[in-house]
Amino acid sequence: MRIVLAWLGVGATFVAELAKSTLGTMRAVLGPPERLRPAILAVPLDIRSPGGTVLFADMVTLTPGTTSLEVSADGRTLYVHVLDAPDRVAAVAGMKSTLEARVREVLP
Repeated sequence: MRIVLAWLGVGATFVAELAKSTLGTMRAVLGPPERLRPAILAVPLDIRSPGGTVLFADMVTLTPGTTSLEVSADGRTLYVHVLDAPDRVAAVAGMKSTLEARVREVLP
């Protein structure tokens, strides 16, 4: 039963992040282009399973405004393109505290 609840948590977190990112991407696209701060971020991974890494990378890519680019050869870093990241540290921390944290509950 615990695993079912954990998977439901993954889905709920993804839907919430999807909504939040959709609104943020709309604001970025409709706003002045000179205010955008695109970046390629190195997200250190606490996930160790290949399935967990794939799930996290897919969730990042499906979230508007972000695209997973590559996983490092040692599987410890995910490189992500972000449409607007004025604070790179906060952007990485946000991905880790929401999507990655939930994925680690089901696929460590």
